[in-house]
Amino acid sequence: MKVLQATTARGWSGGTEQALLLAKYMNRLGVETHLLTYPGTELDKRAEKLGIKRVYFPNTVKFSLKEAKALASILAGYDVVNTHISKAHWFVWSALPFTGRRPKVVYSRRVPYKLSPFSLLTKYNLFTDAIIAVSPAIFDYLRSVPLIGKKVHYIPSGVELDRFNPAVESGFREELGLPPDALLFVNVANFSSVKGQRVLLPAFREFLNKTGLNAYLALVGRDTDSRQARELTESLGLVDRVFHLGFRRDIPQVLKGADVFVFPSLNEGIAGSLLQAMAMEKVVVASYVGGIRSYLKHLENGIAVEPSSVKSLVRGLELAVENLRNRKMKERARQTASEFDIKRIAEKTLKLYRELLDG
Repeated sequence: MKVLQATTARGWSGGTEQALLLAKYMNRLGVETHLLTYPGTELDKRAEKLGIKRVYFPNTVKFSLKEAKALASILAGYDVVNTHISKAHWFVWSALPFTGRRPKVVYSRRVPYKLSPFSLLTKYNLFTDAIIAVSPAIFDYLRSVPLIGKKVHYIPSGVELDRFNPAVESGFREELGLPPDALLFVNVANFSSVKGQRVLLPAFREFLNKTGLNAYLALVGRDTDSRQARELTESLGLVDRVFHLGFRRDIPQVLKGADVFVFPSLNEGIAGSLLQAMAMEKVVVASYVGGIRSYLKHLENGIAVEPSSVKSLVRGLELAVENLRNRKMKERARQTASEFDIKRIAEKTLKLYRELLDG
């Protein structure tokens, strides 16, 4: 079997990371697996360091006959092509009629949004052999959709437990210059409306005013160091309490330095960064939305809050401080994350590939 993991994402995201991890661990399982990406992307650079072979999209526009034929010549060399983002799936789907030898095509669906009628009738129906839903909520929705329901399988995104290990060493707090008695809240998410930073920052200000604690907040992820993000912090008078750190590659070390991980997203597929924080045995505060509902248990392995609610989030932050020494909660968080071990996820995904090839 020869497998191709495909994404057109140029920045780093949970879906991009999953494409990389599947390629990494499938190769370790003895299945030749390559990545289809763009040259010079973060994925391309990380894959090169791991020794994973990359091939590159010829596509630059939504559809071009020349580009579709060029991509078809690449796809014909693989038994299975797994796409990880809508645009990548569209490019692959458009190229399939030009392949002399058509591979099995699998699409990993990571977003909880409804399909358009056009997409349903085309790229999700024709030529697509299986659809992987990464959360129970996405699975339940897709199974109910006419034409494609029987193609849908539930396989969650995975966590690299060996990397996200509570024993990792970190100098993150020293890097920030925090005093030993300071509390550090960390949010790892790209800065966007759906990730909830516009709820988090007002809630953090209210939390500081209400508790008087010596606490700080670190925002980590693409565009968290943007002018827009900084202006929001300035407008709330939080300049001396919030670190805008942007994109970073040392997330295990960042999480190691945190006292609390906070994730106020308004909608989520599976929330990989939340699972990573749980793997690090952190007290986590997260919106009870999307795929998070399937594993976050309030006051058992973390703290659940209402999405879009500053009041609920403030209370969640207070509960987090009250549970900083709750060893059972932290151990249960790690146990929950272990259910998403990427090694097992890679094996489940390969099992699906084999079933498709066996027909």
